[in-house]
Amino acid sequence: MASITDRLLTLEPGALALDIKPTPVEDTGSSPPENSELRKIAEDVLGALKYSFTAVAARPDLPTRTDSVEAAFKEGLKSLSAEKQQTYQRTAAPLIAAPVAVRALQFGRAAQRSAEEHVGAAGGFARFEEGLAPLAIDTKLLGVRPAELRVPTEALRSTPEGLLIPSAVLPKDFESFASDFESAREEALGAEIASMERLADIWGPVFKSDPFANAAESDFEELAVTNKMGFWITQVKCVDETNPEWFGSDEIALAGISVDETGDTLKIPEKFIGGGFDDGNSKSYPNWRYHWFNLNEGSAWPKTYSVTMFLAEKDHGGLSKVLNTVWEKVRDKVKEAIAKAVSGALSGLVGPAIASAIGQAVAWIVNALVGWIINAFKDDIFPPYTARVTTPSLSARWNYPNGQWGNPSSGTRTAHFYGHGGHYYVQYYWQFFS
Repeated sequence: MASITDRLLTLEPGALALDIKPTPVEDTGSSPPENSELRKIAEDVLGALKYSFTAVAARPDLPTRTDSVEAAFKEGLKSLSAEKQQTYQRTAAPLIAAPVAVRALQFGRAAQRSAEEHVGAAGGFARFEEGLAPLAIDTKLLGVRPAELRVPTEALRSTPEGLLIPSAVLPKDFESFASDFESAREEALGAEIASMERLADIWGPVFKSDPFANAAESDFEELAVTNKMGFWITQVKCVDETNPEWFGSDEIALAGISVDETGDTLKIPEKFIGGGFDDGNSKSYPNWRYHWFNLNEGSAWPKTYSVTMFLAEKDHGGLSKVLNTVWEKVRDKVKEAIAKAVSGALSGLVGPAIASAIGQAVAWIVNALVGWIINAFKDDIFPPYTARVTTPSLSARWNYPNGQWGNPSSGTRTAHFYGHGGHYYVQYYWQFFS
């Protein structure tokens, strides 16, 4: 997971005498997590998510919990035409009726239960892992080693329950025990159990304050006045209208999800872009700030921000529309799984890196879900598009077209959307502002 942060900043704290200009790094799309243990978690969550979708598609009569992934899927499927709903049902029914070993190839651990149990009594996607054998995670590959306490055996004595406790450190009262435990915890965090060097090897370097905040160069001082990161959209264009083109012009809407430097997720409400989209039509925006982030939130650097866009053609139903709801549920599940794996040991040490990893894992899971739906159910919905930017400092800037450093704007980028036999693109840019 260190690739982006390695490209951003490979300095040791205090090594800023070098003439280095802080520059943001952009990333787009989604790919599976590089870390093997995060990939296991992501694939596990994806399997359960696919199972929830398939169960609801095959059995639309199954009761679902309010505000659940299953309820969102059911809402999206109901918005489709009756013919398309029947196509989904015919494809999904054999998948959930297959033997457990066959289902597991598609849906992982979650497939150990029947579709009815998964959606109903087991609690659905939000609680799919409860009662199942735990996912095998090697915490050392996440940068955490189990704490060990070594004492001479002669210094131990047995409690009535058979627990061995060093005689010399038996607490006289609860307060002293709690105090001793907290001191031991702090000492452990400073030792090899969770060493910053090992964590940096896996998660990338993390700084507890802006590493360029005290830079002496005048160009830094002049530019260090912006405290927000904005995401502007300048144009939405129809390259190729969705099928069937003879049926009428497209009606396009855009929804989104943002993820900030601490992993907080915010829905960006759906906005109706407009109707009348035929081949070559476009809509331009002189100053549409689609979303923005506060650079002063969170104390650690670098900071990663992402915006995921969900493009929808209104006549093709609401599966695209529910994806931002699904995103939130997936984020919560990935966050919970990682927290269990590391037992909170990393949260205060590499929180921003974990937040970025969670955001990238969720983007991959949702994208993989859409790709699977397209392949398994032959429904050509628009896959989401994720744009990410990671900045090492408030003083960071892009280069101007002539190569000179200091540009507060990234320059225009293009997000392409293919689906329903059509092709659209959205032009956007990132910009520091105050």
